[in-house]
Amino acid sequence: MAPCLLGRVATVYFAVGSRSLQKASRSAASSKRFDGLRAMLVTDDATARKLRLQSEHPFDIVAVDAGASHAAEFEATRPVADRSSLSTAERWRNRRDPANLALRRLRAAKIRAVATALQHFDVALLMDADTYVCSSLLEAACAVSEGPVVAFVPVDRGREHAASVLARSERWRVPGHAVEANTGVVAWRNATASRALVDAWLRAYGDLADASGFLMDQPAFRAALHATRAPHAALPPRFNCRGHDRTRRAGTSAVPLRCAGYDADEAAHGAVAARLRGGAGCAVLHSHDIQEPGR
Repeated sequence: MAPCLLGRVATVYFAVGSRSLQKASRSAASSKRFDGLRAMLVTDDATARKLRLQSEHPFDIVAVDAGASHAAEFEATRPVADRSSLSTAERWRNRRDPANLALRRLRAAKIRAVATALQHFDVALLMDADTYVCSSLLEAACAVSEGPVVAFVPVDRGREHAASVLARSERWRVPGHAVEANTGVVAWRNATASRALVDAWLRAYGDLADASGFLMDQPAFRAALHATRAPHAALPPRFNCRGHDRTRRAGTSAVPLRCAGYDADEAAHGAVAARLRGGAGCAVLHSHDIQEPGR
């Protein structure tokens, strides 16, 4: 890969509450093994206070989102409509449910975290807390060094989310060919177009959640990207090896992944694990079951 001029680069995390902070800290520590990248955490005031009590942590900058203080309540809350007679979608689209309200605030705060990061860095690599970095991220950062202002691993065609939600929205409707990003790993360049994209993402998320109760942030990003026409680039799949498989029989959809990979057999471990070879060759693992080196 040809060298590029980057300026100030950092991995950026939004995390509130002890469990999310633990995952983000692990991911940030893994990212600092390569390239000398800095790490930034955007969090709520309660989590920031807990972090200050720790003797050490991997974050070079900790910023507090004033609107995120209530988001940690999600960790201790289950949907009030959590009954077996309702589908998962029905439970999680109950707009009066306190867990759903907390999750919506959490998602909005994650989006605002991008704007906060771009006040500090020339390139911000927004990472979900449940990620783990296995190799250099410079290729992802260089993808936005000029031209594109945002880069991500696209969702496979035909697997886009919330098509009916977007179709019902006059303001945020998108054509079928519009790309959807997996927002678990997104490279952002500090530019007017990227800041406009963040603003549109936040508006789209609020509008779509109001209209449908749908709480996932990826469809709103897809709508905002189409509406703003922000220049973007596709990252190779290895920058977001998503370990999620709803067909697994092990009682959880989280696919075990490790940087070294393992001999993943489809019959024993599922199709996703087999396709990803257990994580072999991945730059970024993205799963709720990440097995760190040495385990």
